[in-house]
Amino acid sequence: MAKFPFTDLHGFKDYVIYVQTYLPDRFPPRQAVGPEDQWTFELAFRGLREGLALAVDEKGEKPVFQQCGRLVEDAYELYRAGDRRAGFFKLEEVNKLLKKVPSQ
Repeated sequence: MAKFPFTDLHGFKDYVIYVQTYLPDRFPPRQAVGPEDQWTFELAFRGLREGLALAVDEKGEKPVFQQCGRLVEDAYELYRAGDRRAGFFKLEEVNKLLKKVPSQ
């Protein structure tokens, strides 16, 4: 099972930017992990979904997290359809929304 590079909302915010930078298939190799834990499109989106669940655990149910969840799923579908630009901007919306949630 892949380990994601965040343990709280603050770290997850950085992860969103990281994933947004390298999607859909430009991820650098991960050091000290096996082939099954190298970044892929699917693994990156699994991390986005798990990060939102972590945010809910940390901060409680908030409409912003539901909105982010919808945007992540929209981005997933856009990337899968080959629309990198629109997918990127959906994740940019996630980034902007999460910035408004206090963390640290």
